Parts: sequence; structure tokens; C-alpha cells
Amino acid sequence: MQFPVSDAIPTGADRGPALQKLLDRADEAHRTRAPDVLSAFFGHTLDARTLRVTGVHHVAFYVGDYGDEKDFEDLLDQVHRSPGVSRVRTGPSYIAPRAYGTPGHWINLRSALGNEIELFSCRGRGSWADRSPEQRSALMSHYGLSVDTPEHVRPLLDFLATFDGVRLLSHTPADELGHTYGHVIRDDTGRVLELVHAGAPPGGLV
Repeated sequence: MQFPVSDAIPTGADRGPALQKLLDRADEAHRTRAPDVLSAFFGHTLDARTLRVTGVHHVAFYVGDYGDEKDFEDLLDQVHRSPGVSRVRTGPSYIAPRAYGTPGHWINLRSALGNEIELFSCRGRGSWADRSPEQRSALMSHYGLSVDTPEHVRPLLDFLATFDGVRLLSHTPADELGHTYGHVIRDDTGRVLELVHAGAPPGGLV
């Protein structure tokens, strides 16, 4: 699918309608089959079952840069107030400072249809702000595909990174949501693909 592109985080009266439009598009994207996600990313057919990919885990959209932390806090408040949205969680981006030299935030939520959606925003500064909106969207908007076991995530990432023009971007054995995950990136398109196993969060948080 063509991910939405936004230069700056929505503010003021635009915030609510823009957020709802993103959530609707993410729900629509959740209908995409995992084999179609793989073929679109790699440019040729891959057997999801052989790779032990079981489906689409989440869809992530980049909502634009923020200049002030309050802009992000206002967006987060809008997410909490959005009809049907549940299980809203947030935290600092790991990839943005390590790979792109700027801080950022993620928001994880369940839509009214029960789909897992992630929203990302980075501070618009330095070399990150010098990238085009299309490049920033490509680097942060992505599909997350489910992998059957946590132990298989890293070997699958390493295998996919052997393809021409594809490299490993990150790997995290476990996070505060209980996910073991990692990302690969295509150098020619700047597109990112995530592989994730959603385990039980530490402390039994659900």
C-alpha cells in the first residue's frame, strides 16, 4: 500500500480529523495478507509459511515531525479520546535516535475494529529534518509481520538481510510490551519491514 505522507504532526482543529483518517487507513491496511506484504516489499514472491510468518501483526504510520513536546502530548491526548480506541501505550522511539539522530515517540493502540496500530513521530531537527517528507514516512511507516516464535525472529532477519539491497536495521530481543522484533530496510526504496513475535509483557501486563 501507499503509506500516507505528512510533514508535520497535526495540530489544532486538524488533529482529530487527521488522526481518524489515519486510523481508518490503518484498519484498511490490516486487510492485506502477509504474502502480499512480503512480495510488495521484496519485489518477488516469498512463501510466508516457509518463513514461519503467520500474518499481519500491526500497521505503523508516521504522523509527522513535532517541534515541541506539547504537540506530541496533545496528539496522545487526542488518541485517548478517539472513539473505540483502547489499550493506548506510548514510549520513546529506539530506532530514531540510534539510526536517524533525533528523538521520537511511539504510540501503540487497538482500533475500534480490534487491530493493532502504531503511530510514530520524531522531533524535526538536524539531518532528519533535511530529509523529504516522503523519505521520513518511508523510514517510519511499515507493516509488522508476526513470526511464530521469538527464537526465530533474529534468524529470519539475518536471512532476509542476505537479499540484494536489503540490510538489517535493528533487533530487540524483548521490550516493555513483551515483543521480540527487528527491522530490515531496502536501500533503494528506503522502505522498512518489521518482523515481530508478540510475547507476554513483563509483569503480566496485557
